[in-house]
Amino acid sequence: MEEKFRFISHEKLDDPYIHEVVYLELDGKYRVAFIRKQAKNGGMFWTAPSLSCTKNGTRQYLPAFMFDSKFLSDDIKSFLEKGVWNQQANDLSVDSKESSPNELPF
Repeated sequence: MEEKFRFISHEKLDDPYIHEVVYLELDGKYRVAFIRKQAKNGGMFWTAPSLSCTKNGTRQYLPAFMFDSKFLSDDIKSFLEKGVWNQQANDLSVDSKESSPNELPF
């Protein structure tokens, strides 16, 4: 079975709103960033980045990446929430700049 996505890298940030960024490879040819943001209520969540712009006089956020499949979105968010990629990177002593663990569950 072909992989849905593959972990590429992870980085922690000093930003008050975006705490982490993870890059995943989709379909063997696209690298997509997922960020861990902090909501106004203090909760943390993973999402694809969005673009901020003014449209019709109001500030709007347009998605930089959209899923064709809710299943793929759910799989990626579950993978990120569980931190499996982080545990595997630690087990393999992989540098966070560029890594590619071969034993991901997808």
